[in-house]
Amino acid sequence: MAKIIITSEDQAVREVELKERMTLGRRPHNDIVIDHRAVSGEHATITVMLDDAILEDLGSTNGTFVNGEKIYRHKLNDGDRITVAKFDMVFMGNAPKAAPTGRIEVLSGVHAGKKLSLSKPLTTLGKPGSAVLAITYASGVYSAARIDGELGPSINGKTLEEHPRRLVHGDMIDLSGTRMTFLAR
Repeated sequence: MAKIIITSEDQAVREVELKERMTLGRRPHNDIVIDHRAVSGEHATITVMLDDAILEDLGSTNGTFVNGEKIYRHKLNDGDRITVAKFDMVFMGNAPKAAPTGRIEVLSGVHAGKKLSLSKPLTTLGKPGSAVLAITYASGVYSAARIDGELGPSINGKTLEEHPRRLVHGDMIDLSGTRMTFLAR
C-alpha cells in the first residue's frame, strides 16, 4: 500500500496510507490536515490509480514542490520528497514487482535446443489429452502443476501430481518423453 511520511524540521509528524483520492490542506474537512498558515485550505490532492500516484496542486498560494521543483501535476515515484510550507512528505510507493526471469530449455525431442521465456504469470506446456504442465509465476516464485494427461509430467524423476510444486533452478522436467530444464535466471 502506498503511503506518505510527513515530517517537519526533520521530526516525523505522522504516516498516512493513501486511498484512491485524498485531499491535503489546512481546513479540517481534508483527508490530510496540515494546520499551518502557509498551507492553503485546499492545497493539493493525491490520486492513486492502480500502481500510479498523481500529486496535483489545487492552485495553492505557496505552491507544492517535489524534489525541490514546483509542480502543478506530478506522477510520484518511490522516494519522492514533497514539500508543502515547512512540511516534507516522503512518498513510499508500492515496491516494484520483480519481473519474471525464468525460462525452460528443451534438451530432447523435436524442439531440442529451443528456449522458452517464462515471462507471463501462466505458461502451459504439452499437448491436451497427452500431458499438460502449467508453470505459474507469483510473488517471485515459479511453480509447476499437472493439468492434463494419463501419465503426469515428472520433475527430477518424481511424477508431478495435481498439487503445485515449487520449481528451483536446474530442475529437470520430463513431459511425455521430452526432457527440459528449468532455469531461474
